[in-house]
Formats: sequence, structure tokens, C-alpha cells
Amino acid sequence: MEYLLRNGKKVTIRKPKTEDAKAIINVMTIADTETLFLARDPGEFCTSVEQEKQIIENVLADNGVEWFVAEYENKVIGQCSVGLIKRNARYRHRAEVAFVILKDYCNLGIGGKMMEECIKWCKKAGVVQIELDVVKNNEKALKMYRDFGFEIIGTRENALCYQNGTYADEYLMVKKL
Repeated sequence: MEYLLRNGKKVTIRKPKTEDAKAIINVMTIADTETLFLARDPGEFCTSVEQEKQIIENVLADNGVEWFVAEYENKVIGQCSVGLIKRNARYRHRAEVAFVILKDYCNLGIGGKMMEECIKWCKKAGVVQIELDVVKNNEKALKMYRDFGFEIIGTRENALCYQNGTYADEYLMVKKL
């Protein structure tokens, strides 16, 4: 789906193709160096192009998950995923989302467009509760999630441990559809 952004340019939010494998690896590798809000330290994302192609094929074949890339000016600059938390009947009403956008492309509205696509998938899949974890001091992400109706329902203290020995708390946020 193509969307108009705040800067007047367009972004395409689409399913990844195996040809995107190298670009997705690049996004993850760069993003890990740009922020402390992700789950990995720089260098911990160690997926080969062939492995990433297989991951793309597997996800595209799985009806319990959806994956989107953000393409801006013919370049993959972000990705998001949404999927059922568990496949058991008692859990199929819940899904979890996760986002990555390169720093140079933040604040254009791309994350919101990806969230719109995730919510569409959830509604189509019969999901009634969307969940996510967000680092407590990630103000921009918190604002976006709140704008979409997510509410903080708990705090996971010391959820992340950084290389310098400091810790970060995470909020668990939920949106009811």
C-alpha cells in the first residue's frame, strides 16, 4: 500500500520479497547501531542473505504472522511484523507487533503507516488484542502507540541490560480492537 507522508513524499508498505533479504539485513545492522531501544547490541544480528531469504519464505507461508517492509525512494528503510502470540485456541485473539525504522526516516509518519497495516491484518485475522513492548524512555514510540490507542498495562523492570552495565525498563502496552 502506498501512503503520502508528512514531507509530501510517498512510502510503500508491502510484504517483503526474497530479493529484499540483503536490504533487510542492512536495516537491522544499521538500526542496531543507531538506538538503544532494540533487543540487540550492535553485531548480534548475524543472519546470512540465504538465511534471510528462507525466513522471508517461511513468514510469507505462515498465516499466523504478517511482515511488512517500508520502501522509501526505492530503498527498504524499515520493517514491522505482527503475529499471533500463540497458536492455541485460547491465545489466538492476541497478537504482538514490533517495529524498526532507520533513524534518518523517523518522524515522517512511516511507523504510523506500518501500524495501520498491522491493525488491518489483526482485524482480518480475528485478533482483538494487540500487544507490544517498548523501552520506557522511548518517548517518540510511546507517543505513536498512545495515539493509536495503546495503553500501558505493566512495567518489566531491568528488561534490557546494556554493555555499560546500565538497565532499561520496558512497558507492556495493549490495544483492544
